[in-house]
Amino acid sequence: MSARVLLVAAAVLLSAAGCANRCDYAQTKCQYECNRNYRICQLHGNEEYYCRNEIGNCTVACQGARSTCHSWMYY
Repeated sequence: MSARVLLVAAAVLLSAAGCANRCDYAQTKCQYECNRNYRICQLHGNEEYYCRNEIGNCTVACQGARSTCHSWMYY
């Protein structure tokens, strides 16, 4: 293999790793926001079941967004 091919391969791998890190960060941020919204829901005196249902929906949305995360979303 030539040095050029190795450099291109390394760049592709780094790009993929960078995308995964960005997707992981986005999911972590989303889950943080879910937890924050849950606490706000409780502070407003809403029913516990309602608040738990809301955070469950939010968590599912975060996981769904993570599963479709691709590098094109960040460039």
